[in-house]
Amino acid sequence: MADKMEDEYIEDTDKHVDVCVGISVWQLLDGRYILEEDLKVSGEVWRVHKNDADPFPSNPHAHCVGGAERFIGCTLHLGTAELFRKRKSLGRKLESGQFARLIELIQPKFPGITLPLDS
Repeated sequence: MADKMEDEYIEDTDKHVDVCVGISVWQLLDGRYILEEDLKVSGEVWRVHKNDADPFPSNPHAHCVGGAERFIGCTLHLGTAELFRKRKSLGRKLESGQFARLIELIQPKFPGITLPLDS
């Protein structure tokens, strides 16, 4: 049974209870918020991070969390489109059309930041 109220719901099944109160918001001890958003572009799912504990390679930046295996685990600089694995450059960039589409999707989530970032 589900009780829906805007983004909030509780669903009780035999195996588990799902509780949704909207998008989770994480706050750092110094008061800054960690913002995360998953965006899908050309089959890849990018998780955008602002105020991550490790702002490498840019702040905000994106992690590939789904899609083609060659990108999963990569980090994307949101200024140069350069791809990294851990802190090592892969020597390649996200294709310009895909990068432009990702920036288009990200920009409304971070209205105080001009994207793409300055290199």
